[in-house]
Amino acid sequence: MKLSWGFIASSLYCSAFAARPTVSPETARLILAQRLGLSRFHSIEHADSETLRHINVYGGRQQKLFGGEDSDRSKAHLLLWIEDAEQDEATVVINDGSDRTQDFAISNPPPASDNDRLIQDFISQTESLPERPDPKKQTYTSSLEIEAGLPNNKLELYNEYLSVFRASKSDNFSSEELAKVLDAAKNKAAELGFSTTMVMMPASKTRSKRGANPWGTYDLPSKEARRQNPEAVLSSNPEASSSPNPKVSDLEDFPVIAFAEDQAPVRGILPSCFDSLSACQKLTHNCSSHGECKVLHKRRGSGSNQESVDCFGCACSPTVQEVGENKGKKVTYWGGPACQKKDISVQFWLFVGSGVVLAFLVASAIGMLYSMGSEELPSVIGAGVSGPVRK
Repeated sequence: MKLSWGFIASSLYCSAFAARPTVSPETARLILAQRLGLSRFHSIEHADSETLRHINVYGGRQQKLFGGEDSDRSKAHLLLWIEDAEQDEATVVINDGSDRTQDFAISNPPPASDNDRLIQDFISQTESLPERPDPKKQTYTSSLEIEAGLPNNKLELYNEYLSVFRASKSDNFSSEELAKVLDAAKNKAAELGFSTTMVMMPASKTRSKRGANPWGTYDLPSKEARRQNPEAVLSSNPEASSSPNPKVSDLEDFPVIAFAEDQAPVRGILPSCFDSLSACQKLTHNCSSHGECKVLHKRRGSGSNQESVDCFGCACSPTVQEVGENKGKKVTYWGGPACQKKDISVQFWLFVGSGVVLAFLVASAIGMLYSMGSEELPSVIGAGVSGPVRK
């Protein structure tokens, strides 16, 4: 079924701008990549001044020098991609967690199959990125709020900051149902201050045939980079080149180590307290199997400093392993908010203490030798020595 653009846009952002610029699909891709934090995979070497101007205007809020107030802003981002909308042109509506809304149109939009490939490539690029620095856990909190505010199985979270919601005519959404979902996204964005990007693509019948790469060319991380080294990026340019294409089977045969959800390593920066026992068990993967979630302290305080909820956290327990017959046991202590880090404080202080003592002994020896060499010789040694007789 078709989705009414006017009904959805009015429910999400009240109204769209009457006069909005129209950009090419390549420029739209660069803007979306900039907003999603994926600009490292998309080159702008051959971009003209008009393209750069559009990227600066619609590419999202700029990071403040030396951080500034960026530490108080949410790092989360919500991408809503709606296919088969009942409208004449593709439209992108953006909001950066404020009361200001911008939009622009896409000329000659690509078909749904190319759009799906672009979204999948965005997801692959997102998952290959390292964890974002977020000392105040704004991304972590906002991602949970987005999931709670959009109770739909079409919402997916990637790399702890990017939430993607996709809908098309095959999902059989009514305009009213979709409007409720987008209205919930609008309210959560206004409350938490995270950025949203909504892409409305028209039905396929309004589009003309395009080339092999309607969105342009860009880089993709290799499968090995996504599994092992998130910093390594392999150029996967869809353009035809003189070099032979790599065999897909070589990448597909690479061994993949799969973890269960409760056994996978904990990612990101976790809060010191959780509001419920289930949240603690889920987000810490049951304390990484090195402890259990307990109530760290009850609600306490008074007046404006009163804590209204209990504080749940991980109580770590040591792991004991049998070294061998008659060889004793090996005890490993754990720490961290999810008991995911080995406690090596004893080894650390032994190493630091030994280094300090050794440095003190070496410095003392050098100082002693220097003081002995600077002392004057007694005068008795040179008493019977006279100079040569002049003839």
